[in-house]
Amino acid sequence: MRVYLPLKGVRVLSFELAFALPAGTRVLSDLGAEVVRVARPGGNPFSRYISAVDGVFHGKPCVDIDLKTERGKQLAYELALKADVVSNNYRPGVLDNFGLGSDRLRKAKPELIWMQLSGYGTPGPWSTFPAYGPSTEAAGGLNRLLVNEGEVPIRIGSGVFSDQLSGRYAALAIVAALEKKRATGKGASIDLSMTECITHMLGSQMVNAATTGAVPSAERNRHRRYVPQGVYPCSGTDEWLAISICTQETWEQLVDIVADERLEKELTIEERRAQHDDIDAVLCQWTMDQGKNALADLLQQHGIAAAPVRTVQDSALDPQFKARGSLQQIRHSKPVMGYRSHPQPPLPWRIVGRKRKTLTDYRNNGRDNEKVLNRWLGYNATQVKELVKSGVMGVTQSRTLDNRLWASNLDDPDFASKLGLKD
Repeated sequence: MRVYLPLKGVRVLSFELAFALPAGTRVLSDLGAEVVRVARPGGNPFSRYISAVDGVFHGKPCVDIDLKTERGKQLAYELALKADVVSNNYRPGVLDNFGLGSDRLRKAKPELIWMQLSGYGTPGPWSTFPAYGPSTEAAGGLNRLLVNEGEVPIRIGSGVFSDQLSGRYAALAIVAALEKKRATGKGASIDLSMTECITHMLGSQMVNAATTGAVPSAERNRHRRYVPQGVYPCSGTDEWLAISICTQETWEQLVDIVADERLEKELTIEERRAQHDDIDAVLCQWTMDQGKNALADLLQQHGIAAAPVRTVQDSALDPQFKARGSLQQIRHSKPVMGYRSHPQPPLPWRIVGRKRKTLTDYRNNGRDNEKVLNRWLGYNATQVKELVKSGVMGVTQSRTLDNRLWASNLDDPDFASKLGLKD
């Protein structure tokens, strides 16, 4: 079975750090593009950890170039002119300072696609402000939408939501620009705002607020049209089941399954909404002594939208994940947090009859200096060694993260083998 690599032959030179842009170029890499990550001298001491946990750097060749040197700037410029795409998520203007801005590069190579991913986008008074995922989620309106007036706004996770969302939009924008280039021979300059990725997702709520003058209330686990809807306790410690009733038919099915005289089939959606608290009390009493997985299966067999509330450990063990090949084993040249390999999700879609690309390990900063410069610029090993010796390029030694952070505070001694972590 052939591997699905629609972007094979596309070269991407990416000046990337943290999560957002790396998440997007990881998608391009998984689709076959040759994504070369340009690292700063000395590297990010957390990049190895980030790669193990999030996987955004997996499989990308890496060169280490000191852009503060004139020779380093020239070297990066030469590489950029050999690329189909140059991307960065530094603050706007940073690459211009190194002679790698859109105007200069696209004047020399009009067919080049140049992308700037930043917290707030350009132009605008906030264009050059620093930003990370949590700040853009707040600026985009997501945090406030999750709570009601007078409550403390909250954020999702550690800001990875904004990072991953903007990364996916970045990949989509680049693929669209590549298609335009294929059809017309013309490149493009792309400016992407992480904050606007959030507001784009909240479009209907923003329109409602603009037209009514009111901030939408937080629905929590409930919904205006799907009643009842909620998350209900199941047997075990902190185990839950999500249920969403979308039609009158599924409501009647639920009533039959629960078989509690306090639930009436004839209730309309308006009546169910008015009695939501009472209905939830009955459902909680029904679910609390049953296993979430078995109960989800039962409800799904009757056409009711239901799912167990997974922990991340549950997801790694899920039979649906295994059936689809939704996790691949990444082997490390050296242990990462004490393990020689760990499972990592590939792209979430499959092309029927084709295999997804096999994921490979993180590449240490500068590890591919010679390989990339030889393939892209024709440099030989002696020339590359001289660049390293002069400080224009660097090579970061492999780091071993042997502190088993994942093993702390877990009572199950077999969790590592269950999750596919290999000693």
